[in-house]
Amino acid sequence: MVATAGLAAVAVPTAAHAAPPGATTEQALTETSTTVRNPDGTRAVTLHAGPVRLRQGTQWRPIDLTLVAGPDGVVRPTAVAHDLTLPPTGPVVRFAGGGSAALEWTTPLPAPRLAGHRATYPQALPGHDLVVAATSSGFLAALHRTDPAAAPVPPLTLRRDGQPAGAGESIAGESMVETESAVSRVVAAAPTGPAPVPFDTTVQTTVLRSDLSGDPDLRLGSYDGTAVARSLLTWDTASLAGQQVMSARLLVHQDWSASCRPRAWEVWTAPAAGPGTRWANQPVADRLWATSTDTRGHTACAGGWSGVDVSELVRGWAGAGAPTGTVQLRASDEHDPLAWKRFSSAESAHVPHLEVTLA
Repeated sequence: MVATAGLAAVAVPTAAHAAPPGATTEQALTETSTTVRNPDGTRAVTLHAGPVRLRQGTQWRPIDLTLVAGPDGVVRPTAVAHDLTLPPTGPVVRFAGGGSAALEWTTPLPAPRLAGHRATYPQALPGHDLVVAATSSGFLAALHRTDPAAAPVPPLTLRRDGQPAGAGESIAGESMVETESAVSRVVAAAPTGPAPVPFDTTVQTTVLRSDLSGDPDLRLGSYDGTAVARSLLTWDTASLAGQQVMSARLLVHQDWSASCRPRAWEVWTAPAAGPGTRWANQPVADRLWATSTDTRGHTACAGGWSGVDVSELVRGWAGAGAPTGTVQLRASDEHDPLAWKRFSSAESAHVPHLEVTLA
């Protein structure tokens, strides 16, 4: 969920990020933003919560988390900044800025089934499948209990630079067992600076020590009526300073909901978060700006994008010349298990973003 070093915008078209219908093909691109000049003179600006493309020479290449087997037989994502490989001994990532992380696994894994950015190792342990998902800065590993009679899901652990990762390190992530899905999960992500922008993360009452900004999920609500999660997103809004904002929408991809019954979730403003943000020290939200009951990602309601109007909020940021803007996402009822949702984070293939139209 962390942006890599900023790069200057260039006006080049790319097939993967084509202009909307009716717009010109001229685009100004950075790692995390796209600006298109419309035929009517307005500009369509998209600000992402993390990198969506890589610079290769003079061209941009979209980040692509799709896992494929190379000529050497080793599975890798198609286009990411780091070196992630999935050998039979388990996933290993070597970070672009140095260092590495690997899942601790003591037995050879079966051949994985590949589907998009996920690799599933069936019956990696008796009664459990291991799922490894590529992320923009590393990987997520999760054990799913497939047999109700199997032993409880064991915790997963990581090794950093060949040594056990210490509890609470940003690379490690606590192994979290969520009772509603019988899943143990751990995240490997590169250590980050104090306050990267853009940035997104989750804070949760049951995760006390770990930085969750490398997780491909943004969570909100409660899966059991007791544990509570909220998510925070910070954008680089410097390019909007002094501009006339005609409209703005926040778009997040809902991957999973506890049911298809509409349950409200809210968009608040808050001070900026960072890799050190946890539930205990989370920034205090200061104003409610939008509410949505859009619910997706269950058996009868497929996952997909949800949009909320945040025009008034973004106008305020632009008018104040704010270099960054942060929102908090939370469930309206934080103790209703049916309000539990998972959105895609900036580590995923569906990066949260703001769509802004400027005069």
